[in-house]
Amino acid sequence: MKKALSIFCVVSFIFLITSTVASPAFAETVKCTECGMTCDVAAKFTSRIIQGDQTLYFCDIGDLFSYLQRKKPSVTRVEVKDYSTGEWIDAHKAYYVHSEKKFKTPMGWGVAPFRDKGKASEFGTVMDFDATAKALK
Repeated sequence: MKKALSIFCVVSFIFLITSTVASPAFAETVKCTECGMTCDVAAKFTSRIIQGDQTLYFCDIGDLFSYLQRKKPSVTRVEVKDYSTGEWIDAHKAYYVHSEKKFKTPMGWGVAPFRDKGKASEFGTVMDFDATAKALK
């Protein structure tokens, strides 16, 4: 009886650990401010606007630019994720490549941001923040 209980406890523990670690339900998800789609904060095309103590998230870089053009908000900080590393970077200092064939983004905008201009140029024509905003109108 003790052996069966021990085996049950070990199996239950292993099941609990593996299901918790592998489950996407534990990812931090938010609603995209522009389109309303649920997005994973850790995803490489997620972007955000920080306004004081409020953070607005976007599931796709194109949704971020669309929102900025439509609303023209006064923002404290705009951040995107470097395509190469996944680290948050200042959107105004990033380099962008627009290629719907190379970048399969959540909403199909096909825009990837880069910290390094050289890395960006490996994927196509490089644009700065303002050029990207104009290209996505």
